[in-house]
Amino acid sequence: MYYDSKGISIKLGNSIGRGSAGEVFFHANDKSKAIKLFHSEYLQKEITLVSRIEKFYKLEKIADFNIKYGSISRSVGTWPNDIVKNRNGTIVGYIMNTVNNGIDLSQIIFAYDPKKAFYKYKKDASKYQLWMNTFFYSSENIRNRFILSYSLANSFDKIYNIRSKHGAPIQLDICNFDIKPLNILVSIENNTNNIVPFILDLDNLTLRNNTGKLGPTHPQYTPDYMAPEGPVDKYYDYYSIAVIFYQLIFSTHPFTVTGGTRFTDGITTEFYVKNKCFAWGRNRKFLHGETLNDFRHNNFKQIPAGLQKLFIRAFDSDFPSHRPTMIEWKKEFEGFLLDKNIKFNKLFTFK
Repeated sequence: MYYDSKGISIKLGNSIGRGSAGEVFFHANDKSKAIKLFHSEYLQKEITLVSRIEKFYKLEKIADFNIKYGSISRSVGTWPNDIVKNRNGTIVGYIMNTVNNGIDLSQIIFAYDPKKAFYKYKKDASKYQLWMNTFFYSSENIRNRFILSYSLANSFDKIYNIRSKHGAPIQLDICNFDIKPLNILVSIENNTNNIVPFILDLDNLTLRNNTGKLGPTHPQYTPDYMAPEGPVDKYYDYYSIAVIFYQLIFSTHPFTVTGGTRFTDGITTEFYVKNKCFAWGRNRKFLHGETLNDFRHNNFKQIPAGLQKLFIRAFDSDFPSHRPTMIEWKKEFEGFLLDKNIKFNKLFTFK
């Protein structure tokens, strides 16, 4: 048996997914909620996890982690709404919001081949057509990818600039270290144009304030989204998020290099990142013509100068703290989307 913080028993519904850390179930009595239970060996390995869950639960009670989409309000992600204890009173998990009919962001990012795009949904014609008609990488859908980028910046802004439910700033720095498309769900609410992202695995966050730091004992990383300086603070996350923006908008990784470079001792993404081989950065002159003539990278020239500068700061700055904030991304994306002179269906070249 499992119990919430008030000692009320909790019934588990069907399993949603299982991983190395634990398993997630629907809440049997509330389909808008899910229950994450950690494996006992993971709780022993991650000695700070219980303390962090308690901190997250207290934070969720006072902080504003909701965003309005038209007439609806949605949480930015899987914050603990309540703690879950076993019959011995030990914390073993938490209750969180969930998303129905969501799709993981990697399905959208890599939806550029019509034979492979949204392959998981081909047996469900209505869902398949919804995702194809909204996010398949094409002139008709590129604007939706900018909308999703804006919504992501807005959601992450709630995490990196925490405010109370009354709007007062909360002095707390948060960093994730493992932001990647697989950890983000995207849904379309009520068959409207409300494109809603939902961030997963928020129990992996590191908290830092003037009294100390509380983070995972064994932080997780994903190579394609690792900043060159390694995990340190929120500026590391800013790099990971900028990579996702670039992939959404240009359908390629910012450090996709073809044909090699004038550097001769490395061909991996990690090498290109550390040597600042961004297609539009300081070392552009060292890149092979195959990269310079890649139509995906060259679509970069079609976005506003303000957005170009943000990407260059994200990938070509010598100082992580110079990477653009979520507020800066929001401002540029919003201005671009509201510009009535932009013809999105003629913006990019697609091959």
